[in-house]
Amino acid sequence: MSTSTPLWRLEEAPELFLDGYVADGDRAVFLSLWGRDTAIHELMAKLTLPVAEGGWTGITLQQDGKQVALQLDRERLAKRTTRTYRQTRFGSLLNLWLYDARCQDPDRANRQCYAIFNERDPHQDKSAMLWSRLCDLAAFPLLDHWQPTIVQLLLEHGAIRMLDQASERLSGVWIDLSLASVQDAIGQLIHSGNLATQ
Repeated sequence: MSTSTPLWRLEEAPELFLDGYVADGDRAVFLSLWGRDTAIHELMAKLTLPVAEGGWTGITLQQDGKQVALQLDRERLAKRTTRTYRQTRFGSLLNLWLYDARCQDPDRANRQCYAIFNERDPHQDKSAMLWSRLCDLAAFPLLDHWQPTIVQLLLEHGAIRMLDQASERLSGVWIDLSLASVQDAIGQLIHSGNLATQ
């Protein structure tokens, strides 16, 4: 955990900290949380308990007098403990990722997904990752040399939308190819010859 990264605190669990998140409006898409083992497990319990029994459907982040309220889609929430730091001045710390399952497993039935990017990874090819997701979700095969035209068309139709981010380390997009106008526009480009097979 970099000491230069400003941390957010959870109002509902002050012993937990967050070093980055990506949100879609007021809905959490990806959260990177840090805390002791017991605090992390208590959080995970709160996210599985029924609301009537004290379960959480959202969290409030605080940093330097700012507050951000984020809703959690508990039906789609996936969890992964990524690292354990045993020798810190605070004891053993865990890093927990909470994220919308569509970040990892696209919703192919509805042709929707999220893509999260690590802006500090020089080996990550965001353009290739985005194109791979588009090819995975499209109703018909997409040829690689169509990429610039297809991406521009999807941006114009709002089928690719940038997400809110809390740090320069993370970014993300929402991809929605379910819109009939998008499928029609791609089909028209193919039939008009603007998207050639070679």
